[in-house]
Amino acid sequence: MRLSVLFVLISLLAAAQTKPPAAPADYGQWETLVSSPRFGGLSPDGKWLAYGIDRANGSNELRIANIAAATNKVVAFGTQAVFSANSLWAAYSIGYSETQQDKLRKDKKPIHNKLGLLNLATGEQTVVEDIESFAFSPTGTLLAMRRYAPDKKDPPTPVTPPDEEPPPTGATLIVRQLATFRDTTFGNVVEFAWQDLRLHGHLLAMAINAADDKTGNGVQLFDSETGTLRVLDSAALDYSGLAWRKDSTDLAFLRSKGDDKHYGAITLAMAWRHLGETTEASYRYDPSADSKFPAGMRTVSYRKPTWSEDGQTVFLGTAKWLEKPPAVKKPAPDKDAKEAATDADEPAAVDVWHWHDLDVMPKQKINARNDSQRNLLAAWHLESGSLTQLGRALTEQVTPIQHQNLAWAADWKAYALDRTIGRPAADIYLVDLSTGDRTKVHENPIADHYVQSSPGGRYLLYLQDDHYWTVNTATRAVVNITKNVKTSFIDRESDYTQKQKPAFGVAGWTKDDASVILHDKFDLWQVAPDGSRAVRLTDGTESETRHRYVRLDPDEEFIDTSKPLYLSLFGIWTKQSGYASLEPGASKDRHLICEDKSVSRLGKAKDSDVFEYVSETFEESPNIFVTSLDSKVAWKAAKQITKTNEFQNKYAWGRSELIEYKNSQGKRLQGALYYPAGYEAGHKYPMVVYLYEKLSDSLHHYSSLSERSYYNPGAVTSHGYFLLMPDIVFRPREPGVSVADCVTAAVKRVLENGMVDERKIGVMGHSWGGFDSTYLATHTSIFAAAVAGAPITDLVSNYGNHHWSSGIAETDHIETGQQRMEVPLWEDLPAYIRNSAVFNAQNMTTPLLIEVGDSDGTVFFHQGIELYNIARRAKKEVVLIVYAGEDHGLKKKQDQIDYQRRIFAWFGHYLEGEPAPVWITDGESYLDRQREVKALKPESESVR
Repeated sequence: MRLSVLFVLISLLAAAQTKPPAAPADYGQWETLVSSPRFGGLSPDGKWLAYGIDRANGSNELRIANIAAATNKVVAFGTQAVFSANSLWAAYSIGYSETQQDKLRKDKKPIHNKLGLLNLATGEQTVVEDIESFAFSPTGTLLAMRRYAPDKKDPPTPVTPPDEEPPPTGATLIVRQLATFRDTTFGNVVEFAWQDLRLHGHLLAMAINAADDKTGNGVQLFDSETGTLRVLDSAALDYSGLAWRKDSTDLAFLRSKGDDKHYGAITLAMAWRHLGETTEASYRYDPSADSKFPAGMRTVSYRKPTWSEDGQTVFLGTAKWLEKPPAVKKPAPDKDAKEAATDADEPAAVDVWHWHDLDVMPKQKINARNDSQRNLLAAWHLESGSLTQLGRALTEQVTPIQHQNLAWAADWKAYALDRTIGRPAADIYLVDLSTGDRTKVHENPIADHYVQSSPGGRYLLYLQDDHYWTVNTATRAVVNITKNVKTSFIDRESDYTQKQKPAFGVAGWTKDDASVILHDKFDLWQVAPDGSRAVRLTDGTESETRHRYVRLDPDEEFIDTSKPLYLSLFGIWTKQSGYASLEPGASKDRHLICEDKSVSRLGKAKDSDVFEYVSETFEESPNIFVTSLDSKVAWKAAKQITKTNEFQNKYAWGRSELIEYKNSQGKRLQGALYYPAGYEAGHKYPMVVYLYEKLSDSLHHYSSLSERSYYNPGAVTSHGYFLLMPDIVFRPREPGVSVADCVTAAVKRVLENGMVDERKIGVMGHSWGGFDSTYLATHTSIFAAAVAGAPITDLVSNYGNHHWSSGIAETDHIETGQQRMEVPLWEDLPAYIRNSAVFNAQNMTTPLLIEVGDSDGTVFFHQGIELYNIARRAKKEVVLIVYAGEDHGLKKKQDQIDYQRRIFAWFGHYLEGEPAPVWITDGESYLDRQREVKALKPESESVR
């Protein structure tokens, strides 16, 4: 018997050692689990689960699982799954494969998705063609489906300056009674909205755009219980902005009309309260009929109306109504003048860049549409019919406070320039909704992105001088509520350079604004809004386990402490993760699951105590688990619903390990080390180091193989490399020096284990990681090869550049962003120089491959060209690959695959001595590449 067991063990070991690593030809089958709102999650009753499977080869699918029966309904290219409120139906969009989409685009045909409707009781699926959007009624008994609008052959030329979008084209709306499949059809619907009343809403509002001359336009109300259709308003105008008040029968909408003398349209607001009830009342606000409405202003249609909680007020947007300049009449030129006419008659294509500009010209261009639609908040009081202007300037944000006759305003006009360089500040005011009068909250500016009002509106909470403060909205009393709490709610260890270090965050408020729950580094604290009491709710500090509140109900207004609270867990040093519950009145939390895995994506069924979560490690593909009981035993026995990448056991695979090291400052750091597929002890392997700030938290993340993910961790280990992903912490003004310090320490720590050949270590990174790679290639000698994608290589020239995708100037970004340079270029030029790759390229000993896209809008691709030219002049081993038309990240399938293959060819040659392709040894001329491309294209394509 012992011999038999021994023989089996030896056989299994031998089989494991003979498994081949996955090759690129095998990658296409690899699956990525997609569990997100676009794939549905749990049905309200917890009996069904919708999730997605994306494959590297593009054969993606939606799966709808019957949890009890362990069966799946599979829908190829399905997405956007939604369950009905009664858990009887699932609806989803059905798209096309990538190949089909490419063909449709090539043939200049529209890509119109279908709608799938699944009867969960019978399993019967119905498909409806040409559906753009859909929504179940709140009762779950009806489904509204809007078709695609017909394409306009000649869309109107946009006005200058930009203003409202042209009115949308109406399309057919189908409302299906799911019990009988009887359809009611409505034409020319541009917008629809079900009444916001869960399980009881039966009213459907529709905005109609019937014809180009606007005849028949209006807002109609369909009562799905009686089948009656009612016209609420009709005119030859444009209707939009359907807005139901939550849990009510109150509806607001807008109707707009332009004229030949102004840009844009003036908008009239309409509202109904208690629709269909005996107390029904309608209201209308017409700014042209209001003598107190500010001259030269208008109400706008591009800000959707919103309701106050009590239904007494509707919030609208106002803006200047810009007059069109008078048309310039030119005399008809005579024959000689016509012949002499030149391009000088056309306006010059010129932009004025001025030093007074708060937003630089590229940012103005990108934001032109949004800037043209900036507006000021106003409060329309329904009973009095009056309008109170709340906003005063476009350099501010006004936010209504729930359950109060107040709003809070953040005015940053005086600090606008500071905001553009990553130093947010604003003056905060309380604003009276009735009068518009303001009271300043604090004498000093506040980082307004930390400001929030409590759900009941009794308090305003803000962060100032490393503490949380509250303002009592009734008494205006201001209190520092955390000054006596023996912890810090601020991340003092953050290496970002803003004056106000980031906060750990606010979990939420409890019922009736009785307390606010704050996060410190590890725990949750319940703090009284007057600072009189603070209680630690969890025990994460002792084990250095981070506890964070998980909001399972997206409609939650406050944290209900009379029910269990659910918390995520993460050991910052152990990398263990999971979830805990905090029972009402309990002195400490109760761990439900906490494992040496990545346990994440907790979800809960709307109407039952059924939970889902995802568990994975680097070795174990992510899978969804479901449990229906709230106990530690039940969570340990959770049912596995998915089985992704079951074929993985046919291949050799790597494993992950946590390493620890210290930098020269004695800072404790960690790194994630991944072993080569089929690792054999006693053998020394090459290693690739991948960089981007702190990466050790990814220790347990699975890597689905794909050639399109060009820095894919699983692909690195499958190619026979160790992969190291170390943590980097930064000292102000020393980004490059910090990288070299931390990374060399991490590499030396790995070398101590004797598993890695110190002569065969490569490094790679992208964007900021590309900066790391180029700095290490030019300032250290421990790497045999380096790859840098879209890198920043020169902090001096980059300081005067632009972040073209967002339009911001890098002068506004480099001081407080990832570069952490704190001060402008002229205040510490030596620091900018010593932390740039280009200024030490003459000493580079590491062969360097640089990748750029020539349309990169994040890091100007000349950063890569700059280093290439300087290193080339210094006769260093450098190759630059430029992808035409690509942005910061490669989007085209062929470019993604090409780049990954070149990365492994580069490392294969320099780390493993593989024969180098010609492009590495000799390069490739433009003409040679064109001949190669022509030869690779299908014959029919080449002929064309």
